[in-house]
Amino acid sequence: MRLVCMVVIILSLVRVEAVSSFLTDGKNKTSTSMESKNKELDDMSILRQMINQETIIRLALVKNFHALVNDVIVLKQSLAKSEWKISELQRAVTSLQKENRELKKSSSSSDSRIMEEEKRQFYFNKTNSVLNDVKIEVRYLSATLLDFKERTETENESRDKKYEELQRHFNSSIADLYVKNSQIKQDVTSQTALIHGFEDSQSKTKRAFLENLNRTTSNFETKFQSFKNEQLKLSTAVASLELANMNMSKSNCGGTLVFPVVIYSEGTGYNPSTGIFTAPTAGTYVFYVSVQSAHQKLIYLDIVLNGSAKVRAMAWYNSGSSVNMIQTGTNLVILHLQTGDKVWVRRGGGDGYYSDGYHITTFSGFKLF
Repeated sequence: MRLVCMVVIILSLVRVEAVSSFLTDGKNKTSTSMESKNKELDDMSILRQMINQETIIRLALVKNFHALVNDVIVLKQSLAKSEWKISELQRAVTSLQKENRELKKSSSSSDSRIMEEEKRQFYFNKTNSVLNDVKIEVRYLSATLLDFKERTETENESRDKKYEELQRHFNSSIADLYVKNSQIKQDVTSQTALIHGFEDSQSKTKRAFLENLNRTTSNFETKFQSFKNEQLKLSTAVASLELANMNMSKSNCGGTLVFPVVIYSEGTGYNPSTGIFTAPTAGTYVFYVSVQSAHQKLIYLDIVLNGSAKVRAMAWYNSGSSVNMIQTGTNLVILHLQTGDKVWVRRGGGDGYYSDGYHITTFSGFKLF
């Protein structure tokens, strides 16, 4: 039992040292731009480690104390059992002695009684041997308890000394931390004032920059819009001239508008070189025209069947020269054609229409049945 108690105490102390070493060997990896804050964090880390060590030591001592108390209880129980055994054995010895005396008085010459006496003597000797072993164990337990008491008192004294040292160091560290904390607060206040001044200066500079940027952007947008309007006028005039020139050079019928770009066509009824659709088969057809006038211009377009105008699309402007306005005119006609009938778009009047790569002025048709 003594060896078991010593092994438990040594294992507890080793565990405490390992946990303490684990807690104190960690490196503080926090880094800041201010040296005073690093020192404060180091002091706080040391303080935490000291408190953790004290807590661990206390927990280890409490744990060891509870283990020792349990061992004492076990020893007391063992002593009680041993005492009970001793008392039982003493009663047995007394009874045997009494019987032995009675046997001696009753029969001293009988061999059987002599054998019984020898047995009783054997049991008596064996009982005395067991009693001697119990006494030795009791002495050993008493010595173990005394040794345990001495070790406990020594550990308590060592713990009290360590606690006093930790308390003194804790008090001095707290005082230093209060002083450093006040210094840090003063530094933070001064730095906050500097930051506010810098932010005010930066906001003023930012406002001035944004005002200049807004003025520059506004001027640029005005000039860009003006340029865009001029470009629109120029492109409108150029497109109108190019389309009029193309229609004049490629027309096989008088005033026929030629639509050279075919978006979709099934079969060969429409000729993009002449602008004339020739019915490949007899049937009912639908034709549609859409025209947009040029800038402040007037235009009439007719859908013509074999030289006869059927419907007219008109884009008419009559708002004076001060208004920038573009008009759109559309119309649709359903015609019954025979094979070989011709349908085209003819300029019925006006002096300008507009079209570009987005195909604003268009001519289309399809067969119903």
